[in-house]
Amino acid sequence: MGLFGKSKDPGPSAAAGAKPAGVHRVGRGVTFTGELRFAGRLEFDGHLAGSLVAEPMAGSCVVIGPHAQVHGGIEADIVIISGHVEGPIRARSRLDIQSGARVIGDLGYLDLQIQHGAVVEGALKSLEGQPVALKLVANSRN
Repeated sequence: MGLFGKSKDPGPSAAAGAKPAGVHRVGRGVTFTGELRFAGRLEFDGHLAGSLVAEPMAGSCVVIGPHAQVHGGIEADIVIISGHVEGPIRARSRLDIQSGARVIGDLGYLDLQIQHGAVVEGALKSLEGQPVALKLVANSRN
């Protein structure tokens, strides 16, 4: 089970022959102002006025926990959001907005998943430069 009570995504693995960058955790009760740069995986559940930026390496991942409040931009290969984010998000690979999350800002991504119950306000832009194709998924509640 992960830091935020979910074991859904084990995160990216290190490239062949590369040394793993590790997992960094910022928990509830932590307030940070400024730009937070990291390599590897960052699990963030605090308050941030600034930005979260992954160093340009394959497999970077940021997980925004359900208690997190982020007021600023986020950039990483994989971005998983359960909390509140106000600012632009650039997921170089995958963006997963989970149920209960609230995102206000423009989203750039290659692969996008928005779960039922998430709130998103902003423009959607595929980083491949292609128009975004929206596909409706059947609601499991009848």
